[in-house]
Amino acid sequence: MNPQIALTAIRTITGITLALHGAQKVFGAFGGSGLASFAQFLAPLGVPIWLSHLAAYCEFISGVMLVLGVATEIGALLGIGVMIGAIFLVHISHGFFLENNGYEYALNLLVACCALLVGGSGDYALFDPFKRDIQIDLDTHLL
Repeated sequence: MNPQIALTAIRTITGITLALHGAQKVFGAFGGSGLASFAQFLAPLGVPIWLSHLAAYCEFISGVMLVLGVATEIGALLGIGVMIGAIFLVHISHGFFLENNGYEYALNLLVACCALLVGGSGDYALFDPFKRDIQIDLDTHLL
């Protein structure tokens, strides 16, 4: 098992998910409602328009950065901020499970972004200014 491939897989799938969800909010793509509707959705929760726009753009940009492997840790930080906001502003009052609009899925994306923040982008990234030189010998670290 190569940890670099695992990091790349987590980064790519998390990035695709964030980019597509962000594109729904920013551009109205993939059946999304666009910026105005997203801001309207968050307004009753006390979120100002500028902050809802910022969240939508951060989600999209985070996803693109992760997919491409460009400054992955910064992209992960953007994703962490968006998912914390999504969990506590939108989903937590609905409980855990996704079928009730709970925070289950947002929590998974949050954890994936945290893993990328700690683990880095992996070897297969376009631009990694925070490159780590950590070698893990799985044979000696497994129980």
